Formats: sequence, structure tokens, C-alpha cells
Amino acid sequence: MILTLDIHKAAPGIYVARVENAGVLVTEPAEYNSIEAAISGEASAVPEGFTHFMEVRYYGFSSGTDLIEVVSGKAAAIADRLIALVAEGHRLGLH
Repeated sequence: MILTLDIHKAAPGIYVARVENAGVLVTEPAEYNSIEAAISGEASAVPEGFTHFMEVRYYGFSSGTDLIEVVSGKAAAIADRLIALVAEGHRLGLH
């Protein structure tokens, strides 16, 4: 099973994170003060052995699939990559 962590900016400094499996909500949406905090918090909250993979999405862009055990430690890099992809999407007029 691959969990999908979908993050949306609700307001400045408020990010809503939802963890899904095949489009079905696995956890209740939670609010965080940054994309990095959402990634780290949600990856750390998955019970050990529940799944082995997670994909992080932000504004339609994907981080790709990672081992869940490394996602929390890579939260800053994943967040930076997603923000860069969204910025490039805006530059290209995609959003």
C-alpha cells in the first residue's frame, strides 16, 4: 500500500494535510504551520508496519514515492522540491 499525503495551503501559515489510500481518507485532516511540519508530522504518525511507502503532493505536484521511514527525515528537502515545482508551474502559467 502507498499512502498519499496531500497538502493544501488554507491561509498564510496554515497548511491542511490529508493522508489517503487510493483516494480514501486514512486519517482526519490536520493543520500545520508549514509544509515541512505537515510532512514530518504525518509521516511520523503512521503506525510502524502499517505501510512502507508514502507519496507527498502539494498543489498537484508529487514528490514521488519514498520509503515512509525516511520521509520525516527528508521533510525539508521534499518541501523545498514541491515549492520549487509549484513556483515553476506558476512561471509556466500552469496554475
